[in-house]
Amino acid sequence: MMQKTRTPSLQIGPEVLRSAVSILDQEGPDGFTVRAIAKRADVAPMAIYNHFGGVNGVIDHLWTHGFRMLGEAVNRHSGDVEVDFMSAGLAYRRFALENRGLYTIMFLHRFRNFEPSPASAQIAAQTYHALVTMVERCQAAGILTHSRASDAAQVIWSSCHGYVSLEIHGVNFAQNPDDTYVMLLETLRRGLR
Repeated sequence: MMQKTRTPSLQIGPEVLRSAVSILDQEGPDGFTVRAIAKRADVAPMAIYNHFGGVNGVIDHLWTHGFRMLGEAVNRHSGDVEVDFMSAGLAYRRFALENRGLYTIMFLHRFRNFEPSPASAQIAAQTYHALVTMVERCQAAGILTHSRASDAAQVIWSSCHGYVSLEIHGVNFAQNPDDTYVMLLETLRRGLR
């Protein structure tokens, strides 16, 4: 009879995180438990507590990872701020649709007893600040003229988030969702000019 070998310690963390994202992608937050993650990762539940301190540690790690990825996706500097504005908006939607599990953790589901760590909250704030900086660059170029960059950034983020959130939940009746999202970005750009 073959004895099952234990997962090497260095592989536990990445495998647990891959499994957690897989559960979120396929089952949503309802199936997101230590036991389910451990089963999918083929590790003992105690390994998740040892490596992450429990399910909230897994969520915090994924939350941070998601905001880092989103920040990299939307931080555009081609030299043409108008192109950068549109590219960042398109990158936001692409990130959300390609990383639904991470996007769920970041924006779509409030997990009971989860609060991001101060370091994680700082990374999320940096992502928002990248959008504020983009708006400031657009204002300097005369493309956007709204008086407060942070207010305009909030309007832009809320609008893009609303569109992709509905899309992730299967509520998009546009004939061509890609074209309609571009129309949303162009409407924002014109409206804030």
